[in-house]
Formats: sequence, structure tokens, C-alpha cells
Amino acid sequence: MRRRASHKGFTLIETLVSLSIATLAITGFYQALSTGLFMERRAGMQAEQMLVATRIMDQIGVDLAVQPGMQDSGMIRDMEWSMVVSEAGTSDMRLGPVQPGELVFIYVTVQPPLDDGSPVTLRAIRYRETPL
Repeated sequence: MRRRASHKGFTLIETLVSLSIATLAITGFYQALSTGLFMERRAGMQAEQMLVATRIMDQIGVDLAVQPGMQDSGMIRDMEWSMVVSEAGTSDMRLGPVQPGELVFIYVTVQPPLDDGSPVTLRAIRYRETPL
């Protein structure tokens, strides 16, 4: 009796299984990479919006008036901003005892360009009589 010589190598099924495992690993890596790039872009946009909102907030009382009921808006770096000066705060502000008309509430909202994300809003509370 003669034995067949054993063939060394992989079968077609083993090769297909290993290729499918490699494809799954590469797909997972690609998804993680693309999600990371998306989050980086979004964080960069929010940082720019915060810089614009801070710049507007710094101009309040210097270049922009602080009178209750005042509203202003404009464009900076392709981002639309709006400012509202109000005598009323929001319900989530926990203020202690305050006299009526003692404080003004300032809201600055910056929209990202081309509606690419959510707006950023900064809020500030200032005493009305205190010089800025």
C-alpha cells in the first residue's frame, strides 16, 4: 500500500475565513478612524463658536450697549451671532435674593456656518448699575 503524500498549505475555506476576519478588523478600524475625525471637526467648530461668543461678550458694555430689551446680531468668520439683553433669567439659574431691576441677563448665541452642528450659547449676569 502506498500512502498519498500530504499536501502542505491552506484550503480555500480557511483562506476565505481568514480574509473575512481581516475585513471585519479593517472595517472596525476605519469606522473608529472616521468617527474620530468627525468628532475632531465638531470639537474644532465648537471651539471657534466659543471664541466668537467670547469676543462678542467682551464687547458688551464697550462697543455694544447693555440696555434691557436690546438685541443685536452680525456675522463673524461665516458664523451668525445674536445677542439679547433681558431683565429675566432662565429657570435653571439659581439666584439668591435679588431686587427687581437689579440684574441684566445677557445671552450670546453663535450659529455654525451652513447649519453644520448645533449653536453655542453663552450667558452672563451683570448688575445694572455697576460700570462695565
